[in-house]
Amino acid sequence: MKKYYLLIALPFLMVSCSFPNYIFENQTQSTGVDFTIGKWLLNDVDAPPEVEDRLSELVEKDFKNFLNDRLIQVNEAKGLLLPRKININPSKKDLDDLKKGSQFDFFINVKASHTKQEFGALDITPHNLNQGGTNQSQVILEVYDLKLGQIIYSQRVIGSIDKPVDNQDVHISKPSNSLLIGAYKKLIKDIKNKSIK
Repeated sequence: MKKYYLLIALPFLMVSCSFPNYIFENQTQSTGVDFTIGKWLLNDVDAPPEVEDRLSELVEKDFKNFLNDRLIQVNEAKGLLLPRKININPSKKDLDDLKKGSQFDFFINVKASHTKQEFGALDITPHNLNQGGTNQSQVILEVYDLKLGQIIYSQRVIGSIDKPVDNQDVHISKPSNSLLIGAYKKLIKDIKNKSIK
């Protein structure tokens, strides 16, 4: 019965919506990569557990579209001795180890995280107690040339939503996981537009 009254009352409550903002951190990354050459190794996507499977599927699908059968995931690569987790910005030794004993030319690393979560997708804090807030998620994509042992593409996209301090009793915004997926979509569009396919 309470749900019924809430549904009737909802149109009479003051409601506000917030929309995400996406920022590319590395403005100097003006080029992409050449997807037409080489054999590529895709690292396991490092992401929050609740969105890891979905993001991993998107990453694999997008890079398979660029590379077809020249893309191999780390867990499918045979004969590689790798640490359990290869972090963003791996050491020269890690890159050398990836190259040794393998036929891979390039290495793709993706990391995603929520950096701030100060309110929910549906926030019903009374306006007199509203102190605003920010939700922020980021996705980092790096591509390494293993022959050269150096990075050739690096970009971070930060997605954020601000909850304004206002007189609204109900505030609706994009959930943090959707914000993260949105940041990834901006990033993959960037590399796609700048790269040779």
